[in-house]
Amino acid sequence: MLCKDVASHIDEVHRLVRGGGGDPRLIRSWQRSLEAYRLDPARIHHPRILTGGSLREHQESIEAFTRIAHHGLTQLHAQVRDAGYVVLLTDAAGVTVDFIGNPRLERELKDAGLYLGACWSEREEGTCGVGTCIEDGQPITVHRGEHFRAPNISLSCSAAPVHDEQGRVLAVLDASALYSPPDKGSQWLVYQLVTRAARMIGDAHFLHTHAGHWLLRLARAREFLDVQAEYLIAFDGDGRVLGTNHAARHDLFSGRDPAGLSCERLFDARLEDLARHAHASECPLPVFRRGVPEHLFGRLLAPRAHTVHVPPPARRPPPSPLVCWAGDDAGAQQSAERALRLLARRVPVLLQGETGVGKERFAQAMHRAGPRAAKPFVALNCAAIPESLIESELFGYREGAFTGARAKGMRGRIVQADGGTLFLDEIGDMPLDLQSRLLRVLAEWEVLPLGAETPIRVDLQLICASHRDLRELVAAGHFREDLYYRLAGAVLKLPPLRERSDLDRLIGAILAEVAGDETPPPLRPDALAALRAHRWPGNLRELHNALRYALAVCDGHAITRADLPEEIAAANPAPPPRADSERERIETVLHRNGWCMVSGARELGIARATLYRRMAKLGIVPPNRRAAG
Repeated sequence: MLCKDVASHIDEVHRLVRGGGGDPRLIRSWQRSLEAYRLDPARIHHPRILTGGSLREHQESIEAFTRIAHHGLTQLHAQVRDAGYVVLLTDAAGVTVDFIGNPRLERELKDAGLYLGACWSEREEGTCGVGTCIEDGQPITVHRGEHFRAPNISLSCSAAPVHDEQGRVLAVLDASALYSPPDKGSQWLVYQLVTRAARMIGDAHFLHTHAGHWLLRLARAREFLDVQAEYLIAFDGDGRVLGTNHAARHDLFSGRDPAGLSCERLFDARLEDLARHAHASECPLPVFRRGVPEHLFGRLLAPRAHTVHVPPPARRPPPSPLVCWAGDDAGAQQSAERALRLLARRVPVLLQGETGVGKERFAQAMHRAGPRAAKPFVALNCAAIPESLIESELFGYREGAFTGARAKGMRGRIVQADGGTLFLDEIGDMPLDLQSRLLRVLAEWEVLPLGAETPIRVDLQLICASHRDLRELVAAGHFREDLYYRLAGAVLKLPPLRERSDLDRLIGAILAEVAGDETPPPLRPDALAALRAHRWPGNLRELHNALRYALAVCDGHAITRADLPEEIAAANPAPPPRADSERERIETVLHRNGWCMVSGARELGIARATLYRRMAKLGIVPPNRRAAG
């Protein structure tokens, strides 16, 4: 690339960001690239490409979706390959999880980042098709000089999102060319093809997900209903909405989530009426929306009797540790989702929770799920190292810094973590004078080793943890208040084991982990009841040890209550909850969430459909329906 081309591009970036006109979406993206992510448009380097375990972790997170989407990628590539385009599918983090290109151009494509494993988030590459599409959730073409980084200004990229049922970006489909005509209008047809293919992939995924439910297909034109339905809505057996495709959510419900609403609340017909018509006639049925004069044409499809599952590969990589940690518990899932958002902004994170809840395991999972996964994860337990050694361990030292120092000095843990993640466990036990030095590192992102005169620049994600209440330590004068507020902007509280709603799943997962390559013996009902009844003061660490003990002493055929440690075997199972106490608990949660069923179900750790069934069983009626009745 010519130097004058780079200089001209940099001038154009700064001119437009200062208000020189142009596409508002691109201007906002360039501003994020400069101001939020502090990227340099002139920096010359190839896009980062993940390989091995780091790539497999991203692929595993949307594996079922990718299997469905691959056919769409193949079709799109057949339409654009002769014009010199390659096709990429990325996850919501911008990591390319599937790719189809020209094998003869592998070297050029890999250098340009048009390759499997390439990272195309705005945080890494600035304004680009995939990254900008993820940020604002809309299709876009980023053509040549509209890219933020100068090495990308020969590319032309058209990208479109695939949304999940909550309206969030699940994946991005992208068609890119190494070289293309200067006129952006030349990309219009490719843009349309990519947008259409992304919608077809999203609808195919929706139909696969809800194959076992009632499906209402809707279209504005009778002739196109069976060819390409515009709108898809899934209902449960009681006629309540389970989910919609993105077009229905956007066009029919103004972006709101209709989950839980009955068919007759939305349309001038009950689900039974639609099913009766579908059984009696093959003709599409005119369907009227409540309060809307225009009608749609619809056809209701009955649930499939069975679903054919694609067999998994013989050797599957392990699932994401962050997903494993969160499981099905709503509170844990919320912590995991928040952790992922924090990682994108290099915000220091403070993990709080009881001893044994798995704070270091959670920190490792955050690291492996974030953009620094390929870089080091360095841990230091501030309570496990003598106070006289912790300074040199953390900050390092130069040769001759003190008596007994190594001849070549030592790189401290902060420098070792450069580019990656530093995890400081039991941060509350760090001496006050070292807290001052750590605060300086966070303020300036520089570290000065003992005996050194020149500070070292570092770029790292800091995660701290403590089982103690740091606010009490601040009040007692044992922890710096300014450091606490530097860390407390992002506090994640990890729930104790006794509060997890997915305890049975955790027991099964940890039992399999402890058994290693062997198949673990089943847990007898009396053993499972004792495990459920125990209060778990030692949390996950105690559960690990209990199951390891049970495996060692059982007869190999099954684990009984007698095989558990004595204090756990003696636990008395709690009586089943009374109906009135369960009703009170559900009403309390719903009232706290403003009777929003989505938020209430999430806090209760159950599916929305399950929540509706329990409400019907317990006679719980929302206030708006009580008033209407």
